[in-house]
Amino acid sequence: MASLASLLARAGVRGRAAILDGGLGQLIADELPDADISDGLWACGVAIRSPETIKRVHRQYLDAGADIITTATYQASERGYIVAGMATDSAEADDLMAAALNLAVEARSEYLAQQPGTLRRPLIAASLGSIGATLGNSSEYTGDYGRHIAVADIQEFHLQRFHMLARCLEVPKLCGQIDLVAIETVPSLVEAAAIVDALCQLEQHGVALPPAWISFTASSEGQIAHGEAIADAARAVAASPSVCATGINCVPQHYVPGLLTHLRRATSMPIICYPNCQTWTGSVEGWANKDGQATPVEFAYNARLWVQAGAMVVGGCCRTTPAHIRALAETIQSMEISVSV
Repeated sequence: MASLASLLARAGVRGRAAILDGGLGQLIADELPDADISDGLWACGVAIRSPETIKRVHRQYLDAGADIITTATYQASERGYIVAGMATDSAEADDLMAAALNLAVEARSEYLAQQPGTLRRPLIAASLGSIGATLGNSSEYTGDYGRHIAVADIQEFHLQRFHMLARCLEVPKLCGQIDLVAIETVPSLVEAAAIVDALCQLEQHGVALPPAWISFTASSEGQIAHGEAIADAARAVAASPSVCATGINCVPQHYVPGLLTHLRRATSMPIICYPNCQTWTGSVEGWANKDGQATPVEFAYNARLWVQAGAMVVGGCCRTTPAHIRALAETIQSMEISVSV
């Protein structure tokens, strides 16, 4: 399996931290109020109903300087597409996921066509959320899935979706186009272990996926959302040869310094860091301190500190925009770090 550092080097990122893109689903909700997200699939649904909208956002992040863009597949699952009335069976669900993945591929191709002679080839990460992200009840922020979802159910969910992604990547237009798998907003040690087990089963059956990162949401500077230590979570995912990096996402920025400290002490794996631009309450009230969204300049300043604390990849999650990523890129591109391939 290729290391993250070698992938970044082939993408033209050398001697500095890599720039990840920013928010997608929340960005659409904030800036495109007429976009239909009522099916609970957020950007994943918009990718089907209004593909040009998603491709335009991908391009905005590439133009802003992102070295990695994430696909509009965070909520994608066979059951999710079927419940939303978009698919009637697994084959149709596969087609929908493949179409969403291809929007990022097309955006990158169009970007590169307008950058003749560039040494940069931005990477594409297939975004997959936790099982909670598909339940529509914000449980990805707590890991409390209730008695009706057992550990075996969590593992089976991820295994089925990994197979779904693998089938999509066999489509001719997607072969060799997806560089990474981003397994995001994981709230608990139980789910992390289930993901690792599912990846292991996939490997045992000879099913190949691109290298994956697993990132956690958190409830404090030392704990992931369900309460387990972030250090234990990092060690759990490091046990998988399919995982090339770990980190944090969808967390308040004031948690980041402590979380990075614990991660750096617990693992030698590359660390990925993409927090929110504002604090999410995890409830129907939504965002705390609605006037407290970090400006692009403030976000970029903080990101410099995250790189100094050991993050190899930095970007944004909810409430970040292309403007935040542009400011971040301008700041980080002037910083040098030591990266071993």
